[in-house]
Amino acid sequence: MMRFRIPSVLLITTLLLGAGFQSSSGASKEKAPYARVYLALRGCTSCSHCRSAIRQMARSGAGGGAARVTTDAVEVRYSKGPVPLRDVIRRLAENRLHDLTLVDVLFEVDGTIAPASGGDATFTLRGTQQSFPITIDPTLATSGRETTVRLTALVEGWRGKGGLRLVAREIRRES
Repeated sequence: MMRFRIPSVLLITTLLLGAGFQSSSGASKEKAPYARVYLALRGCTSCSHCRSAIRQMARSGAGGGAARVTTDAVEVRYSKGPVPLRDVIRRLAENRLHDLTLVDVLFEVDGTIAPASGGDATFTLRGTQQSFPITIDPTLATSGRETTVRLTALVEGWRGKGGLRLVAREIRRES
């Protein structure tokens, strides 16, 4: 299982950086969407049948998000919240295609990080009451008070029935 985590995180990071370079290098700077969900896939994504099925699964669970399928990932963009994160993940994780596996999920969104009891933290999506517990690496440390940020996080807990948990990968302060 670990042998796929590192390549998939690198893949999703490449997608994030590529999206950022495309938007910043164009003549008109594209505003980042409210939220993005990146779902890294392994398996058949090249034939038209599988791509169509993947697109349908992503759209049916996206709850208003716009889905885009590439050769090894699905990107779902949201213009406003809330984001049905569990639903869009579940649609692809529980697929019945012969050779398709959801490997990892990255979530990029604006919101606030607030300290919670016991030294934990909670991330709340901007403009909603939707929140997730979050793990923050000490190298990404935020202040001890509530902070508004643009967060890129790995989503954990989607393989089980419990709640989702975010693991911060990048935190950018809102200005």
